[in-house]
Amino acid sequence: MIRVRKFFRPFLLILPVVFFALLGDAAAAGVEPSLCQRLAAEKGLERVLVARYCSDKNKISVDTRIIGKNLKQVEYKATYDRFSAPASVRKAQAFLDENRKWMAEIEKKFKVEAEVITAIFLVESDLGRYPGRYSLLQVFISLASCDQEEYLRRVYRELKPKFPDIDYAWLQRRARKKSAWGYTQLVALLKLADRLEVDSVKGSWAGAFGICQFIPSSCLSYAVDGNGDNKIDLYNFKDAAASVANYLKAHGWRPGLEVKQQEKVVLSYNHSRLYCEAVVALAGQLR
Repeated sequence: MIRVRKFFRPFLLILPVVFFALLGDAAAAGVEPSLCQRLAAEKGLERVLVARYCSDKNKISVDTRIIGKNLKQVEYKATYDRFSAPASVRKAQAFLDENRKWMAEIEKKFKVEAEVITAIFLVESDLGRYPGRYSLLQVFISLASCDQEEYLRRVYRELKPKFPDIDYAWLQRRARKKSAWGYTQLVALLKLADRLEVDSVKGSWAGAFGICQFIPSSCLSYAVDGNGDNKIDLYNFKDAAASVANYLKAHGWRPGLEVKQQEKVVLSYNHSRLYCEAVVALAGQLR
């Protein structure tokens, strides 16, 4: 749980009045006041923290382009085929060779092979080279608001020229589910404020961040310290590797799994059949 410094505690008594007075500013920034009200009532979130973000118009904007990318995800097999190409395999092998010693310690502790962790690093962020460029705060504020008619109509108009067969009723159903998920991740992100610079942390348009591209709820549940400094930093290779291993172990990974069983576990990490096939195939090549 996020700790509030003693300096802020005297203000907690007057904060509800101040907070709801600020909702008008939040609405002007394009976010439903109801979202801020829900966050203010959320258990485990300090109102000081919530009021901070709900009063800043520069941090509260909804981006319909982010919503569109998430509601209408498009995958291509060719995107994943490149990870089995010789150049990609050589890059992953070089990383594995360079870091084999400390990765062996993580493999021994979690019983998850270094080749699988390396494959996930490569597919997720090109071994940390591309962790993402989107503000996570904006991603999850946008997704939490995506079922609102104003934004959904705009997204529909933006998507229709590229996807003529798209149906508005389908988009509404998808938005309801994505909005609920986005709100859950927004709450998780704010709960990470004691270990992340929430204002500036960046990730993918889908809301994943770090070398291993965890979503906030996965970070809360499975991220662990891998280098022994009593901190968890998913932009640190050792922490990211230990966190991936901890996640996979918790979802059923163990030595000796058949290929299809491996793919089933990796599918829990990223709900894409093409993704899990690419990761397992690359890990097999590295072995």
